[in-house]
Amino acid sequence: MTRPESFPLVGLLHFGTDVSFPLLEFAREAEDRGFDSVVLPQHTHMPVSSEYPLGELPDRYRRVLDPYIALSAVAARTSLRIGTCVSLVAQHDPIALAKAVATLDFLSGGRVTLGVGYGWNRAELTDHGHRFGDRRAIAREHVELMRTLWRDDVAEYQGLHARVSPSWAWPKPVHGSVPVLLGVQPTERGVADIVAWADGWMPGSDDQLELGLPALREAWQRAGRADAGPVVWPKINYSGDDEDLRSRIERCHELGVDQILLDLQAVPREDTLRILDRYSAVLAKSTR
Repeated sequence: MTRPESFPLVGLLHFGTDVSFPLLEFAREAEDRGFDSVVLPQHTHMPVSSEYPLGELPDRYRRVLDPYIALSAVAARTSLRIGTCVSLVAQHDPIALAKAVATLDFLSGGRVTLGVGYGWNRAELTDHGHRFGDRRAIAREHVELMRTLWRDDVAEYQGLHARVSPSWAWPKPVHGSVPVLLGVQPTERGVADIVAWADGWMPGSDDQLELGLPALREAWQRAGRADAGPVVWPKINYSGDDEDLRSRIERCHELGVDQILLDLQAVPREDTLRILDRYSAVLAKSTR
């Protein structure tokens, strides 16, 4: 697959589980077909009382792999970029997560992008000892603390939900930090959160771009942030129609996104290679 220099990179969102298409085989097949990255979602566990917002809970949510351990194997076996879509950072000890992400980035040669989200599962967050209403503030403080550990030789952070005394922490990320993209709806509040503390946006669907991207870029400029930002990695949900998929990829290109994530979360194990072949063929035609 030959991609024009201006064309966005294209990666794959894979819902890796203990019964899905094997992750390392998936990653090698993706790399062989010219895809740029593999990203994984996260849930630490799935309480029986979970209330899934879209109806019946798919079985894959009960079986999801830990993304950081899984991505370390992907990084060791391929040259793909790796990332999360999304990591629930409010459910982690931020000091330990900062170490894990920095180590993964260091060992992979700077290939990590951290997509983060606030989470929908009230019961899951409660088991981690947090109030659901505090999840936005917790996520922000955890990311701020992590960046402090990544950046400073002697790091210190004091917040309402996270703190670290003056501390040393190596390794540092290869490029000084790890890009943090926030996965939120393009509401006024969501846009404000991205501009306030993220490096960019990870939309849940490319359908959100038309409304959200102009507003985000305008707010980004008003805030005086870097001219090159915000980084945008939209997800294109599964499409069974090649022409629809091609048009959506090309629309993302026109809008100037940085990376496209083709969502294979709900693809059955037995269909994985067939869908990879079809997506690769569609992408090849789109990039000519």
